[in-house]
Amino acid sequence: MELRNIKTFIHVAETNSFTVAALRENYAQSTVTQQIQMLERELGASLFIRAGRRITLSSAGRAFLPYAYRMAALEQETLMQFCSTGEPEGEFFLGIIETIATSRYMQRVGMFLRKYPKVRLHVANDTAPHLRKALVHGDIDIAILFDPYQEGDSLRVLHRSPSPVEFIAAIDSPFAHRPVQLHELVDSTWVLTQRGTNYRKKLEEDLAERGLYLRDRVEIGTSKTIIDFVAAGLGLSILPAVAVADAVREGRIAVVHVEDYEIAMQLQILAAGERWLPHPLALLAEDFAAGLEEEG
Repeated sequence: MELRNIKTFIHVAETNSFTVAALRENYAQSTVTQQIQMLERELGASLFIRAGRRITLSSAGRAFLPYAYRMAALEQETLMQFCSTGEPEGEFFLGIIETIATSRYMQRVGMFLRKYPKVRLHVANDTAPHLRKALVHGDIDIAILFDPYQEGDSLRVLHRSPSPVEFIAAIDSPFAHRPVQLHELVDSTWVLTQRGTNYRKKLEEDLAERGLYLRDRVEIGTSKTIIDFVAAGLGLSILPAVAVADAVREGRIAVVHVEDYEIAMQLQILAAGERWLPHPLALLAEDFAAGLEEEG
């Protein structure tokens, strides 16, 4: 039983696609098909249910998957123990929300890549809900995002730390120099992130519970552009504190102190359930978390 076939099985099982698995492993799709067929012959069982282009794990495939993870993990541990250099290497997929991708936190990823030049990262930016789905489907290996902590989630939390969300305004805004109530802000122009961003969704849901609604909105896809718009006096916004810290320190924008409301998020590093986490990704998560602890 060849480990390369087992790892191919893992990729197909995680993505429910021979095509995606082939792309991730840089194989021809016919090679992936042959590897799975060889594994099925060795096990004497069909590992997938094929219905046209759609495939799902069979009962035998679901039973075999935990063994496949354990064998892949044992290979990694063996290589780390006996490899002459022990230097992490490989190609991995990281999902990250745009707010973190454009913050100083990404310096930690850059430091990691300089430290381990044989590691190659593919980085995807998306909203937290989409990144969670991508983890479950096997499209990414780990995710770094802001989200409320969810007990009993199928995803594994490698790290989490509190991360407040701030209301921000131009430095000459009348809201910038005194405590305000939430209802005072709703009739202002708002410059917001795209729909689906969790802290925007949370704000709008909480406003609706109070019978309040944002009257005027501009939607922008990047936190840096939102900060520029707010600094120019074009509206109020909310963003995680880490995203606005530099602009506040430079005196470009001001934090609005809302007395009767706050949004609590968690900066989280997530992996998928019980799926084996390659050693380089475990190191990346540890390095990133260590950087957060230093700044905290």
